[in-house]
Amino acid sequence: MTIAYLKRALKAITVSLDSASKLLSEKLIAGRQYSVLQQRLFQVRDGIITLMGEYRGEWRRRFGSQGFRD
Repeated sequence: MTIAYLKRALKAITVSLDSASKLLSEKLIAGRQYSVLQQRLFQVRDGIITLMGEYRGEWRRRFGSQGFRD
């Protein structure tokens, strides 16, 4: 179930990145603000992807790859 929550978090980050891009295009935030926001969102995204890999690796270590689901 944890990986499912992490996938939902990735979806939220994708939506956030899209929204930030729209704010920039409508000139509601400055380019510098957009850059900082984008950098922070990608840092969180990278952390989530790392955690997903660790959890999947632990699953495989404990149960093998048989029956592994995302």
